[in-house]
Amino acid sequence: MRINLTLSHRKPSITLPVNCFHLLSSLIYNIVDQSSSEYAERLHEQGYVLRNRAFKLFTFSPLSVVGKGRKWHYRDDGTMSTRERLLQLTISSPKSEFIEHLVIGLLHQPIVRVGHEQFRVETVRRLDPPQFTADMRFVTLSPLVCSTKNDNDRYTQFLFPGDEEFEQKLIANLARKYEALHGKPYPATETCCRFTLDSEYLERRQGRVQKLIAVKEGTPDETMVKGTLAPFRIEAPPALMEIGYDCGFGERNSQGFGMVKLDTYHAGGL
Repeated sequence: MRINLTLSHRKPSITLPVNCFHLLSSLIYNIVDQSSSEYAERLHEQGYVLRNRAFKLFTFSPLSVVGKGRKWHYRDDGTMSTRERLLQLTISSPKSEFIEHLVIGLLHQPIVRVGHEQFRVETVRRLDPPQFTADMRFVTLSPLVCSTKNDNDRYTQFLFPGDEEFEQKLIANLARKYEALHGKPYPATETCCRFTLDSEYLERRQGRVQKLIAVKEGTPDETMVKGTLAPFRIEAPPALMEIGYDCGFGERNSQGFGMVKLDTYHAGGL
């Protein structure tokens, strides 16, 4: 399930860090905390545990300016600003309890903060899901992150479409999230996947679709994350398509990575 928040502010302009994923993640936990501090703490500290892994089972979009053609103005100091009064944020999760606490939290406290900026929540709207099939096209709203780390590796190795392990890691991640959500494994015989980037977009971008993000930039916990930001086509079981749409594709979803929307431009011409 997805909900879309429309936020307003009363200042002449607002300024936020370009890499504000961690601020939006904190915002979401703070909203949930307004409904149930116990659930918010459990979600943050434990999540939904599957063997030795924990999944938060939610993701979110970047904060965007409302209105066609209206965008952020980016500055050389790593910040972005806008004079537009309305912004929007989409939050997605298959867990009804998460969505319920989110909505109740907003009813308790319609004034929210992102970093140093304050907003009023003007509208909360539920978005209808698409029909999930075995062959779909999506547009990434935030980078899709996939990685591997062997025993001999000192650092995490980020994977990208075309790498040998990419599709296997991507589908295995979806299957684990399915199991964490439903409490039963996804049938191993049905976990096939084919992933292709949009060729027209690749040509326009001259192949430059990798995005490097500094998470918690400027803090002792700063981490560099690299992912793919491009429209893509994926062939996979519909149940796992739904997991990717609701929870996010790839890793680090609760940090805002792997959020997608349906590619309506190509929807009729797979």
